[in-house]
Amino acid sequence: MGGSSFSSPLMQASSIATAVTVFFGFFLDGAESLTTHPSEARAINSVFKKWGISAKPNIWNISGEPCSGEAINNAASLLDRKYNPFIKCDCSNDETCHITGLMVNELVVGEIPEELWNLTYLSHLNLNYNHLTGSLSPAVGNLTRMKYLVLGFNALSGELPKELGNLTELLSLGLGKTNFSGSIPSELGNLVKLKKLHIDSSGLSGQIPPTFANLINLERVWASDVELTGKIPDFIGNWSKLTLLKLQGNSFEGKIPSSFSNLKSLTDLRISEISDGSSLLAFIRNMKFLIVLVLRNNNISDSIPSNIGEFQKLTRLDLSFNSITGQIPESLFNLSSLSSLFLGNNKLSRPIPTQISQSLLNIDLSYNNLSGRLPSWPN
Repeated sequence: MGGSSFSSPLMQASSIATAVTVFFGFFLDGAESLTTHPSEARAINSVFKKWGISAKPNIWNISGEPCSGEAINNAASLLDRKYNPFIKCDCSNDETCHITGLMVNELVVGEIPEELWNLTYLSHLNLNYNHLTGSLSPAVGNLTRMKYLVLGFNALSGELPKELGNLTELLSLGLGKTNFSGSIPSELGNLVKLKKLHIDSSGLSGQIPPTFANLINLERVWASDVELTGKIPDFIGNWSKLTLLKLQGNSFEGKIPSSFSNLKSLTDLRISEISDGSSLLAFIRNMKFLIVLVLRNNNISDSIPSNIGEFQKLTRLDLSFNSITGQIPESLFNLSSLSSLFLGNNKLSRPIPTQISQSLLNIDLSYNNLSGRLPSWPN
């Protein structure tokens, strides 16, 4: 027996398995190498076929294996446009690889294929800057591992599915520059890990849901030009991790909540066009990390805080079209960081200071009760 050789049925089956390729040109799991999970391989193949796109040669999907090449290179990033379109895979399982990331930018016209929602291991999905049409399927709720979902700059329409609230691992949601309609689903208040929310110019409207009080981990919120209505909720003052908040061009009424005084980490605050009500400026007194402050046309009837000169990072201040009274603090004119100052259409009075920082290149003080003239800068 020692000198003879033979093949058992198990050995023969193993050899056959490694040699067989399957439907759509993808490999079955072999005994010797890692392969893409067959159902995910079929799904990504179908999505790309319907979109009429394919992987760049020798980047990934090498020899018909999606999870290959740069797709399994930890150093390769989904943010790197040179790979577009691109997938990322996790092959930590000893038997198979799962597709965890997909990036397709500026390549697609048409609807999102239903097969995409079968890629349930996705944690990153970036479909920005295409011309995607149609509605967002409720099946998006299948992607419960999702952390970064970016669908902005498309022509997607219809109402947002409430199933988005199933994505409780989500850290970033980008829906800006789209054609959605209807209100914001209250179920989005389930996304308690969310750090970034981008819904600028998304077609949404209505009030901010009360459930958003749960979103205390938000750091950056873009919600301008979305026809938000009602009062700005007091609970936003509990989003103490905010560094950026943009609420311009909506249909809010009432006043800016005094609870905003808790938002001491803000570097960029922009609120405009609030009707019916009278806001004060006391809430900004401790926002000394601000770089941009825009509170245009909000029925503010107050004076500029005397400590505004302590805002050493401030580059742009726009308080125009309000009813702000009193004197402009001289310390504001001397801020070396400030380059743009817009205080027009208020009720400011008293003389303009004779000394102004030369960094202040854009100034509008028109339609006030000020006396004196701005100094000229040497050439």
